[in-house]
Amino acid sequence: MTSTGCKRTLLENFTEVLTAVGNQAVVGDATIQRFCPGSIAIEDGMIVDVGPPDQVLARSGQFDERIDMTGKSAIPGMIDPHTHLVFAGDRCEEFNRRLHGATYVDIAKAGGGIKSTVRATRAATQLQLEQRGIQVLNQMLMQGVTTIEAKSGYGLDHATEIKQLDAMRSLSQKHPVEMVQTFMGAHEIPAEFEGRPADYIDYLNQDLLPEVKARGDVTYVDIFCERGVFELEDSRRHLERACELGFGVRLHADELVHMGGSGLAAEVGAISADHLVYADRKDMERMAEAGVMATLLPGTSFFLRGNYADAKAFREAGCAIALSTDFNPGSSHTCSQSLMMALGCMNLGMTFEQSFVGVTLNAAAAIQQAHRLGTLEVGKSADIAILDTHNPLFLVYNWGINHVEHVMKAGNWVVKNRLPVQAA
Repeated sequence: MTSTGCKRTLLENFTEVLTAVGNQAVVGDATIQRFCPGSIAIEDGMIVDVGPPDQVLARSGQFDERIDMTGKSAIPGMIDPHTHLVFAGDRCEEFNRRLHGATYVDIAKAGGGIKSTVRATRAATQLQLEQRGIQVLNQMLMQGVTTIEAKSGYGLDHATEIKQLDAMRSLSQKHPVEMVQTFMGAHEIPAEFEGRPADYIDYLNQDLLPEVKARGDVTYVDIFCERGVFELEDSRRHLERACELGFGVRLHADELVHMGGSGLAAEVGAISADHLVYADRKDMERMAEAGVMATLLPGTSFFLRGNYADAKAFREAGCAIALSTDFNPGSSHTCSQSLMMALGCMNLGMTFEQSFVGVTLNAAAAIQQAHRLGTLEVGKSADIAILDTHNPLFLVYNWGINHVEHVMKAGNWVVKNRLPVQAA
């Protein structure tokens, strides 16, 4: 296998090609196409045909390269719409403390949690952050993830937040995983503003948000809207200022207690509200009416041994659901979207098809990229995860196993035989 470049490439005779259909988020059950067998034709990094092998071959003419995929299956490159990619250090000892009975809140009150990662990230160089980021991006790629959303938020001061954004900019230029960037200076109250969350929000609104906007490469602003961190009024002020500056907005909402963050997401027109473990039915309906994506993070509930969001209630309220790893050092240290699918099926009450759409089409919609990513359809980017199994159901059925053997990003091979082709 080689880079396709502008060549016409035919990936033929997959035992199954599985994809959702459409260019926008799906509420409820999506239209799913299964071609058994199936082929995918690619030209200039784009999908130009997909369907039964004989039909694709007849329609698409001559190819520079034909690759037999008998016994394998193809799905769209998965998308992870909520990650905390760039940080330094780890919190494995805190994890062990939780196993011995300490709670996430206990650890945070003792100076651990996010604040521990902030100290390590402030002390790290940009190069060190990038080196760690490359390792993580390679792991994501080998798990079949071709596009992510990535947040800052482990600096909580001017120098380190900008350092994180600079690291993300550099990584997006040198690594094949596509990255949508989010500024999350409001991830925690820094020690310098202890007990003064309103003053910290004023600082972010006046000093940091305009500078971040001027960079031109940060799409979203996010905030940890939670009791004891940033409550509703401070969250509203921050998000409204972000909207004034032209950012899209997102929220960590109703993760630890019900506080109405999901309702605030509807009020400010957020693209997505995330976590949502304690969202109530009224706020779910408000989210649905406002078109706010419900991004559920079952890995966090699993890792913290807590409650899970109610996917069925969100569907009944009319919300589209995406799934994400919430990759971070403290509450969900995993890169596996297939594991999120399994948790979605086993602990959120989702079907396989719903979980599949949650990491493909709806995940693309959660970062406003469903017009070009998230499905295997003509005119979309040739982002393809090729599995070592005849049936994509094995992603959940044979859970805990990485079934991704090869990956394409925009028509180029970026993983072959389970190893990154371009290790930056």
